[in-house]
Amino acid sequence: MRCKLGITGKVTIVPSVLFVFVVMLVQPLAAQEGAVYYVSTTGRDSNPGTSAEPWLTIQHAASTVRAGATVNVRGGVYHEYVSFSHSGTASKPITFQSDPVVIGTKVEPAVIDGTGLTVSGTQGLITISGDLSYIIVKGFEIRHLVSASEDAVPCGVWITGSGAGVQILNNHIHDIVTTSEKNGNGCGLFAYGTSKSPITRLVVSGNELHNLKTGNSESLTLNGNVTDFQVTNNLIHDNDNIGIDIIGYEGTGPVGYDQASYGVVSGNTVYNISGIGNVGEGNSYDADGLYCDGCAFVSFERNAIFQVDYGIETTSENQVCQATGTEWSLPNHTGTAARGKLPCYGMDVTVRNNLFYYENACGNSIGGYALATSKGGGSNGGGSSYRDVFVNNTLFDNGTQPGNDSEGTPSGDFQIQYQVGSAQGDYFENNVVYESAASPYSVSPNMWINSFVPSNQVYPDSLKYPGPPATLNWNLYDSAAGYEEGTSILWADVNNYKSFSNYQATNLGKEDADSLHERPQFVDLGASPPNVSTTPESPAVAAGSTRLSCNVGWCDPNGDSPTSIYGSTDFLGNPRKNDSKIDIGAYENTGDPLENSLTVKLTSAKSSLNEGQSTPLTVTVTAIPGSGGAPSGTVSILRGKTLLETATLMPTGVNTTAATLPLGASQLALGDNKLTAVYSGNSIAPCCTPSETPGGAQTPVPWYPQATSEAITETATGNRGDRSDLQR
Repeated sequence: MRCKLGITGKVTIVPSVLFVFVVMLVQPLAAQEGAVYYVSTTGRDSNPGTSAEPWLTIQHAASTVRAGATVNVRGGVYHEYVSFSHSGTASKPITFQSDPVVIGTKVEPAVIDGTGLTVSGTQGLITISGDLSYIIVKGFEIRHLVSASEDAVPCGVWITGSGAGVQILNNHIHDIVTTSEKNGNGCGLFAYGTSKSPITRLVVSGNELHNLKTGNSESLTLNGNVTDFQVTNNLIHDNDNIGIDIIGYEGTGPVGYDQASYGVVSGNTVYNISGIGNVGEGNSYDADGLYCDGCAFVSFERNAIFQVDYGIETTSENQVCQATGTEWSLPNHTGTAARGKLPCYGMDVTVRNNLFYYENACGNSIGGYALATSKGGGSNGGGSSYRDVFVNNTLFDNGTQPGNDSEGTPSGDFQIQYQVGSAQGDYFENNVVYESAASPYSVSPNMWINSFVPSNQVYPDSLKYPGPPATLNWNLYDSAAGYEEGTSILWADVNNYKSFSNYQATNLGKEDADSLHERPQFVDLGASPPNVSTTPESPAVAAGSTRLSCNVGWCDPNGDSPTSIYGSTDFLGNPRKNDSKIDIGAYENTGDPLENSLTVKLTSAKSSLNEGQSTPLTVTVTAIPGSGGAPSGTVSILRGKTLLETATLMPTGVNTTAATLPLGASQLALGDNKLTAVYSGNSIAPCCTPSETPGGAQTPVPWYPQATSEAITETATGNRGDRSDLQR
């Protein structure tokens, strides 16, 4: 009877009821494609997440939304952990973004604050774990997570597992601290690829990371099976361990999938990075600004690195590739795996068009930091550097801290350590090396080349690394003190060259045959910040070589310079070559001296606002020639002499920063309003000594000066009522 009744009497009713029921179930998920949701400190998680009825917690939003959704998190402080549960897609990512509000005259972003939270295991204030893809996290302040346990690792952002297309953009990460630094760890941002499926197409860009105490770990780290990544335009400073670390061979990924590889590290400003105040680093000068620790096929270009312990190292801390970290001889995890006691490599790394100066210990370094042992094993410093190419960098005043045996002593501008020889195929060409008398620190040691391993060094297991240790040519060397026998050049443990020309004629390998010993003629080393672009009369102009092909190292086939190892642009973004000629150093001379200057530009999305309306203002600050890196600080919007609002600038390039500020009609007077943007200028703390550690209380020194934009006109109509247009 039921079947019969269903067929004859209710055939038009039951399906429609079912249809409505199914639609009610499906609609909430389908509606998320392109949907926009809101979170507010005054919301409720039982709300629908609309602008009028927002959710209360970011975690509720992260657990709820699906592909295609955008979540605007309104300005305010959120004391919570946020762990994502769902993936977006390439065409429909999940986006979580700060939606700033104006409180008084301060633009307040959404703040994820770890104050009072307990850390368990490795835990990020933002965690993306498992196999999650196409998630964008943008514009948050992420701060104040502290652990006192060496077993608990506090992180600002923690990405682990696999996945594609995650983007971490324009976030301000600071005061992430382990107080158990001797054996503990912490991080600003970790990305650990732990499976055969990589974390791929990861973008970490436009973030600021500072005042981090990370013990045995680093500020920003990509480790294991992380591929095709971009780490660009970040500002990293005042941290007590490594700035940016791209790692392999630590057992993070499975066999054959344990090298962070195929990526670019570009446009970053890194300063005040030192282990001198970190007991986990032995209170020593051993923290790198940039570090390839077993990475592969990576370009480091157009970065400004200063006042760090080591500007950059490309090597591996691991001597023998571990069971869970095999080095392969060919790209894409193919070829023959290393065996026996052969070194693991930081391999196929291109370091080009960067600035390295005022480094505490050393500018550039290759080779293992320790002699390989017959026992082998990981993390013993017995690794090496393979096909690493350093071209068109500018190095000056490196090795500024005298140190001692326990702290470490200066290693000069270019250091070559253990396990490297001619077969490793490392190059150092077209670089400027200069030691001035203008450094604000102690006089640098006038040590240009520091290759301290003798050519007859005995290695275990009959391994041999016959010299020369690397190929050097078309560089420019000099110092205010001039060439000093026994100090300026140590080559394969030989330093008794009577002159620079004597070194050229007699050194092992006859290296630097076409290099110059002349003043580079920088525009103004005494300026603040120092200006290391060159004058048109500089001997570095058009004196470089373009002889190296991509066959000697790494050219990214998907990058902006797939056929030239020298890169397409110089440090400032000008074309790297002038016709067929190329300069020595990081800057390509354009014909006129580049004096230090700042430009502030203010634009508005709308030129007219009616009552209740708002518009974003965009401010960009550009430093030329940008030798001091990104011009950090704040920017204020003035109506005449009246302060309307102030926001923190975020990095957008190696010499540029920007801020977006909401402007409401309620902030304006009726009619035309003349608005200007005023850049605060900034200061940099002296660093680094045992009494002046990163993030310490030392008095900063002026760096970039204040500057003001040209005025724009914003027209307002209607009633100047409440400020709801800014509170949203």
